[in-house]
Amino acid sequence: MPRLPMAGRSPGEKMTRPSPPLSKALIAMAFIAFISLGLPDGLPGVTWPFIRETFDRPLSNLGILLACSTGGYLFSGLAGGTLVRRTSLGMVLTVSSGAMVVTLLTYAVTPSFYLLIPAAILGGLASGGIDTGINLYGARRFSPRVMNWLHASWGLGATAGPLMMTVCITLGAGWRMGYLLLAVVLAAMTLMFLLTRRRWEEGRVPAPGASAAPPLPAVAPFAQALRHPVIWLNVGLFMIYCGVEMAAGQWLFTLLTRLHGIDVGTAGTIAGLYWGALTAGRLIFGQITARVHPLKTLRVGLVIAFASALIFIWFPTPSLGMAAALGLGFGLAPTFPTLVSLTPGRVGDAIAPHAVGFQMMAAGLGSTLIPGALGWLAQHWGLGVLPLWLVLGMVMLIGLHEVTVALARRRAMAGIA
Repeated sequence: MPRLPMAGRSPGEKMTRPSPPLSKALIAMAFIAFISLGLPDGLPGVTWPFIRETFDRPLSNLGILLACSTGGYLFSGLAGGTLVRRTSLGMVLTVSSGAMVVTLLTYAVTPSFYLLIPAAILGGLASGGIDTGINLYGARRFSPRVMNWLHASWGLGATAGPLMMTVCITLGAGWRMGYLLLAVVLAAMTLMFLLTRRRWEEGRVPAPGASAAPPLPAVAPFAQALRHPVIWLNVGLFMIYCGVEMAAGQWLFTLLTRLHGIDVGTAGTIAGLYWGALTAGRLIFGQITARVHPLKTLRVGLVIAFASALIFIWFPTPSLGMAAALGLGFGLAPTFPTLVSLTPGRVGDAIAPHAVGFQMMAAGLGSTLIPGALGWLAQHWGLGVLPLWLVLGMVMLIGLHEVTVALARRRAMAGIA
């Protein structure tokens, strides 16, 4: 007899056996890990002018380092599920964070620009390993509320990293000292993972008098994951989502100053508020999901983001432009963490490691390819392509998500994992 979805559950979400509460220490470590993961992500925009001056490189050479880093990230995201299956999550996190330390130390001491190329590849591999590992752990163990807060932690790190580097440069210590300080921070995180690597496998601590948490199911073979249709829908979802998020973040300042003639100070403020709204939105939506089903909060956020994207096409005044930036960042905020959180219920725990790896790979592709393509289109057709993409991207994102929900519902009703 086919299994029917339980009342009160979201479509495609499976009931699981209750288990003891999560260790608060592990939650705190996950937050620290994501803050540390975000620290290096915003550095190229601050350090590249000084790095290229040090090594006498052309401006375009930044693209080489970004391409190498992205390639490493995509590979480790795609292989993340297999690595966890063959080793352990704790070991993946330990090795990945150690590799990030090596990357940052290389930046700090290298005498040659060409040594930055393998360092960028290693950094991408490390970043993808940490990102996939923590997201996988969170998808299987954390509530949507904690997942939203987890991704807000990344935003704090992405904000703090450039600020730390700026302080080092303005105080005369130089960009190399900034990388050295970040290497020390990441070394502490590596030690934390090393000492707690077994706890990442246990995941939960039993309450007094309660039995231990049930073990997670074995990770399914890679070939089995490739045959799951929801995984491929998620690839499209994450690619488009990150294409919208990063396109707005990277091109908003240029759009405001070049197309709408807004002064640099105001445009910079609006662009900064977009990222601030994204981080704050994850904190706020994380709290809301404690009372409202995450699927509902996700849909509300997508509607807010779509309405804000429409305002960018109209854009009559700077004030409305600021409101649109705030609305877009706030509306997009719950999408990434909530989609990751819902993944095990839609594909099953055994396939979830591969699914999350595919999601991280798609996120990297969308973050890199779509903003780059928009730059090429803007050069040939004008900056008006950006607001058009934001609207089109939101339509595609909402449509793909609803198709994913419907497919997950049908598979659950048919009793298909």
